[in-house]
Amino acid sequence: MPTIKSIRGRKAETYACAYLLRKGCRLFARNYRYRGGELDIVAKDKAGKWLFIEVKSIWKKHFGAPDTRVNKEKQRKIWQTATHFLHHNGGLEQNARFDVAAMDFRFEKKAIRYYENAFIASQVIPDLTKRTKYAQ
Repeated sequence: MPTIKSIRGRKAETYACAYLLRKGCRLFARNYRYRGGELDIVAKDKAGKWLFIEVKSIWKKHFGAPDTRVNKEKQRKIWQTATHFLHHNGGLEQNARFDVAAMDFRFEKKAIRYYENAFIASQVIPDLTKRTKYAQ
């Protein structure tokens, strides 16, 4: 049985998808998963650039801004999953960006703040010269 959190998450993603469609984007995937990471929405803009969109939402006034909850660890997981997606869908050399759609459902309103290039892959790629779990 779906939880309230998952129902709300799906609703926020649906609104974000509608926003992207109005902007002329083509949708390719929702909830694409790979090794503990997930891409909420995968789309392409009018120019053919891949968009990896993280959707965050707020439903109660005491939780703060939803867009501030995309921390470095979350960004790293999105990057890792996006890399897997690109590898299996045309190669890593394609143009792509990481966006955040922040949905506000407080007070019965449905407001979206959309951040293009919310973070840059080079800021979250692990340093593979150091011995980490990624370099083993």
